[in-house]
Amino acid sequence: MADEFQADWRMAMLSDVGRMRVRNEDFVFCDEHLGIAALADGMGGHAGGNVAARLAVDAWVQRMRKCLPGQIEERDLRVAAADANRVVYAAALSDPALRSMGTTLVAACFRRDGTLLTSNIGDSRMYRLRGDVLTCLTCDHSVLREQCDAGIIESESHGPLALRGLLTRAVGVAACVIADVTISSLQPGDVYLLCSDGLNEMLPDADIAHVLGALSGNPRLAAEHLVDLANDRGGVDNVSVIVVSSGRFGRLGAELA
Repeated sequence: MADEFQADWRMAMLSDVGRMRVRNEDFVFCDEHLGIAALADGMGGHAGGNVAARLAVDAWVQRMRKCLPGQIEERDLRVAAADANRVVYAAALSDPALRSMGTTLVAACFRRDGTLLTSNIGDSRMYRLRGDVLTCLTCDHSVLREQCDAGIIESESHGPLALRGLLTRAVGVAACVIADVTISSLQPGDVYLLCSDGLNEMLPDADIAHVLGALSGNPRLAAEHLVDLANDRGGVDNVSVIVVSSGRFGRLGAELA
């Protein structure tokens, strides 16, 4: 019998306009059966941000659905990101009302062999809670992040307000864009979170970790609580989350031996 992992993923997604915006420019998608999730945050203040977010996620999902279940590879995520960029860029060129639109895109594939593939462009994030440790698995493509890495500012929380939201990489603003793709291992009890910056700008890591840890058995409730907290803290932006809880992992070969 093949030595492979067995996993049962529970996913929940939620997107909210927040307390200060009049339009939701985020778009989310998840599919438990395929083990995929994607979230986009349309570029605020630009024409068609909501259109860009929807087009990017739709294009990404279409590419993933062409792959055989459980056999999605790193290259597939890169191609899917390129597809999303091409679709958004073409739409912006074809319609003057949509010129300069763009979006972030963070996406993940939870493979049944215990492998996690993560892709991101922009500053939407993916977190992992493993035990009591919350880790951000993505790196923001932003001016603020670059200044942190260069040692110009101590941390993103100390950065000037004017730099927040200034992206160095986004979907649809140029003919080509390169996604960061990482491969890691899934472990029993892991909890994952994909989110727009409307969440992490409002909540410190400690609060995010507390909610994910306390409500890991109920992804839907965790998603609702995170969004409610962000809105309670001001809700200055759209708030979108996808919470993914791992079920039991087991070696099929060992179980059936």
